Amino acid sequence: MYIKHLKGFKYPDAELIRYFFKNNLDKTPQKVLELGSNNGNNLSLFASYGYEAIGVELDATSIKNANFNFKNIYKFKNYSFINADMRDFARSTKGIKADILLIPNVINYITKHDFTELLSNLRQNQAMGGGSRLFLRARSTKDHRYGLGKMIEDNTFLLDSDEFSGENGLICACYSQSELVEILKQKLNLRNFTLITSENLNVKNGVYIKDSDIIIYGEIN
Repeated sequence: MYIKHLKGFKYPDAELIRYFFKNNLDKTPQKVLELGSNNGNNLSLFASYGYEAIGVELDATSIKNANFNFKNIYKFKNYSFINADMRDFARSTKGIKADILLIPNVINYITKHDFTELLSNLRQNQAMGGGSRLFLRARSTKDHRYGLGKMIEDNTFLLDSDEFSGENGLICACYSQSELVEILKQKLNLRNFTLITSENLNVKNGVYIKDSDIIIYGEIN
């Protein structure tokens, strides 16, 4: 297997890798569901250890890349990628009962109303089984995109003046730590959780840009 042959992202989220091994998830392969799975870069870690991997992704090219990578490069067998809006998926798909739910860096592109509805639908339609685990990464109010546009909801903006991230015209929903924890407690019964922050400085066209994320993992349902 050659990394250079992979289409799209080459490796999983660094914080997800730490979470995976610190929690001994390599010991007990089960079923994992990821919303916003891109080309399967995160799910490849789980599939390497025998998990059944299910990815939901809106972008058709990313789905094509995911299927190519899993079939031809990794040669995995037990996986499926679904080309759908995660909100539609949560409303219409029932009984997956995943043991692990991954939601990495995608809720910032939808409103907070849609996010809470998404969680309610996931729970109602049994996307997760009893005693499941959650890994979620979300944009914080300290991110450089915060305030770069028209406010359409609390701490949520329609970007119109972000020249560097390529996200003009998209929604940018930012969360405080307490707000995000409260939502997850109410909608998914989050408990025994860990919260950490991740802040990085990127340079684009000579301008320093601060990316700021909140990472939460714990038990749900």
